[in-house]
Order: sequence, then C-alpha cells, then structure tokens
Amino acid sequence: MAGVNGTISLNAGSIGNQHFSGAAADALAASKMQHTFKALSDLGHKVGDTPVAAEKTLFVASGAGSILVFRAGLMVTGSATSVNFDLKKNGVSVLSSPINITNSNTNRQVVDAVVTSPSFADEDVFTVALTVSSSTGAQGPFCSLETLENTIPT
Repeated sequence: MAGVNGTISLNAGSIGNQHFSGAAADALAASKMQHTFKALSDLGHKVGDTPVAAEKTLFVASGAGSILVFRAGLMVTGSATSVNFDLKKNGVSVLSSPINITNSNTNRQVVDAVVTSPSFADEDVFTVALTVSSSTGAQGPFCSLETLENTIPT
C-alpha cells in the first residue's frame, strides 16, 4: 500500500468517478462528508397570487452547520411594489436587513441577502417572514435557503 506524507496538490479534474471503488467496503463514510441542503418556499402562494404577509417554517437543521445563501424574489414585480423577505433562526433575524423587492426589480430576479449570523446548531428552526407594504400587480413570491451541515443527516 502506498503512503504519502505531506501535502498533495492535484490538478482540477484529475480525479473522476472512475477512480473510486464501487465496493461497499470502500465507501467513504457519511460522517466524513459535508452535506448541502436547499429549502424552497412560495410562502403558501401560487405563482399568480398577489403577495400577502406570511411567516412559514422553511428548514429545521439536522446538525450543526452554516448558511451558504438566502435569496428571494417575485415572479412578477408589478407596478407599485415593496415586499420584504426576512430569514429568522429560532425567531431572530440572521440578516443584516430583509431582502426588499420592489417594482424596480425585474420579474423573477433572484436577490441574495447579506447573512450576518451564518452558523447554526442541531435542531435550529428557520422561518421566512414576508411583509408587504404595497403589492400592486405583484405575483408569486419565492425564496430559497442553502445550507451546509457537517454531520450525518438523520
């Protein structure tokens, strides 16, 4: 069996699927991998629905990890629109400020939030709150949360 001491630098693409054994005994344990999750929500609205205030559960952590990105938008931004999407962990916002979508955004434009508290613990509960100042012609709110967990999914 070969051994290496020190650091190995490999060129991008130098290890592919064909280099991994298909034998169950050789499988990499899930505990040695990071797991990404993507939670999506329409906050209970259909694509053509006018946004109304809502707060929905988006994600429950199955282990410690961190937020990669939270983003939101509207299918149609309308003519006089101002809606906010806020991501909360256990009832407290984790954003520097909510994502504000207005009629100056383009239809289906995805806007990323600035996350100020990205880390989370096992069983933390994430909710998304939609607040509406005006929604003339606006339709179909949507959001997504992408996370990275360092534990085995349960």
